[in-house]
Amino acid sequence: MALVSQFQAFIFDYGGVLARHQTDADQARMAAAAGIAPERFTELYWAERDDYDRDLISGVEYWQRIGQSAGASLSIRTIEELTSLDTASWMVFDAVMWDWVDQLREAGKRVALLSNMPRDLGEAIRTQTDKLDHFDQVTLSYAVRSIKPDPAIYEHCLEGLGTGPEQTLFLDDRIANVQGAELLGIRAFQFTSRDEMLLRLRA
Repeated sequence: MALVSQFQAFIFDYGGVLARHQTDADQARMAAAAGIAPERFTELYWAERDDYDRDLISGVEYWQRIGQSAGASLSIRTIEELTSLDTASWMVFDAVMWDWVDQLREAGKRVALLSNMPRDLGEAIRTQTDKLDHFDQVTLSYAVRSIKPDPAIYEHCLEGLGTGPEQTLFLDDRIANVQGAELLGIRAFQFTSRDEMLLRLRA
């Protein structure tokens, strides 16, 4: 029996699964726009990200924190440029994976998107694309003010899907998020490559 047939619902992470990961070149462009050394910029970018993803701070506050920590004064125009660069860097979609999401749904499976992402990115995806329409349930960290691997964000997603954890398979590229799902009884795989994962699921 194909592994896919064992589950009623599938939960997909976004970055690194359905969309390309941000690249070193993306980070370098943002660092240059901010006038901050690339290594320092990347360190601060991730250090402040959780509060941004939880919607505890706005995008302006996020970039201001990065600038202040680096001793750089970022103008509103620079912050707008950084937001645009950041958002665009997370919107390079993997067409094969999106097709597979659609195939699962056409086969009667329920599908969900579960992602840590800030409001600026989520709103860009919602207003500039139809990607969120591909899912039965969308759980984004900024909307629920919880991030993976906090139990609450998985529970929110499961409730929206209407399936039990044992009926649900979760795919994420970060092992900490996979382990967080498993603690709730969700079957979870670490996503390492598209071809390897699709082969595994269709076996």
